[in-house]
Amino acid sequence: MHLFTLLGEQPIPNLIPLWQAPRAYTRVTFVVTSRTLPQVEVLKAAIAHDPALRQVQVSPPLVVEAYDLAQARTALVRALEQATSPLYLNPTGGTKIMSLAAQQAAHVLGVPWLYVSTEIGQIIHYTAAGEEVKREPIRVRVSVETYLRAHGLEVSLGKPIGAWHNIKTPPPTPGHTLEEDVHQALVQSGRFDDVQRNVYIRKRGSSGHFIDNELDIMVTYNGLLAVGSCKTGKTLSTHLYELSALSRREVAGIYARKALIYRDTEPRPGIRRRARLDDIALVPAADLNQVVNEFSRLLGQS
Repeated sequence: MHLFTLLGEQPIPNLIPLWQAPRAYTRVTFVVTSRTLPQVEVLKAAIAHDPALRQVQVSPPLVVEAYDLAQARTALVRALEQATSPLYLNPTGGTKIMSLAAQQAAHVLGVPWLYVSTEIGQIIHYTAAGEEVKREPIRVRVSVETYLRAHGLEVSLGKPIGAWHNIKTPPPTPGHTLEEDVHQALVQSGRFDDVQRNVYIRKRGSSGHFIDNELDIMVTYNGLLAVGSCKTGKTLSTHLYELSALSRREVAGIYARKALIYRDTEPRPGIRRRARLDDIALVPAADLNQVVNEFSRLLGQS
């Protein structure tokens, strides 16, 4: 089946249908604007790197006007007419005008479509006329590395990017010990799809220089990502800023739940207020079961 999917700012809703039913799709066409066109090569590389999706062929993108309903509809109708059946549409991403154009094109040509809702954790399927056919719970297993690569990041697990020589293991510190304790607790819980410690990421900034980050703990579950920063001693506002900055496009541009795991010193009231504003969970590490439960909550587990 050939999937046409509208590419928006967040790449994950475009990949969830492929991850959900990798054998159902043999080809995907990303419907983009001039602004989102560069993301196609990123997603193409991510699909090729993912063993579960290597059979999916990526067609040349279809470029449409973000706010021209007639042009977008005409371009979609033409592309769908020229494609080989069976066809399916995913209008979840893109602008609202693009989504409307896709639904109108689907109605004209009798092409069924779907909507990916990460908020309620469901994929909703519709007939070409827009009548709901079924809902299926999203259940995908995505590795930390695959999730990050889908956001255009270079990734290295356990050692800095570009460090191809052997790296000596540093002596344990309170911070490293906390990271290891949290990592082991999350892994041993068996609740998550992937748990990684010391993840190094790199992104090329708009000026051409590279921006590097090291992340203490990263966890995936059902297509969602949570990032944990482990701190001993006094919790500072800079620790919160580091976590908040990950969602900024110039830093990493990843959408993730965030948690700061602390040991030894309770955060000050001002830090707690800032964490609430930045939607960062503050988690005491005295009880590692509580840490596991908090990550489960962040990733939408009941």
